[in-house]
Amino acid sequence: MKNLIAALLVTLTLSTTAVAHSDHGKISPKAAIQIATKATQQLTFKDFGFKVGKLDENWKNLTSEDFKLYSAEANRYIVSANNKSENETIYFLMTMSGEVLSVNSKAKF
Repeated sequence: MKNLIAALLVTLTLSTTAVAHSDHGKISPKAAIQIATKATQQLTFKDFGFKVGKLDENWKNLTSEDFKLYSAEANRYIVSANNKSENETIYFLMTMSGEVLSVNSKAKF
C-alpha cells in the first residue's frame, strides 16, 4: 500500500511539474543559451534524432563563451555552439518557451 501511495505521489508531482513548465511563457536569451548548453551535454551520450546525431565527447568541454544567441525572431531562438577543437559549429532551433525543435550545422531551419 505504501508503494502504491508513493507511486501515485510521484506521478502527480511529475504531472504538475510538466503542466507548470508549459505555462512559463517566453524565456530570455540567456535561458535559451543555458538550454542549448544542457542539450549539447545530452547529445554527447545519446542521439536524439537531430541532424547532428550523437556528438563526440569533446563537446562536453565547451564553456559558456562557446554559446551565442545567433538570432531571435518573433517566435523562436537560434543558439550557436562553437567547438573550437573540432572547428565546427552547431545551431539549436528552439521555441520562445525553450523547447528544442532541431539541431543542425547549417543554421537553416
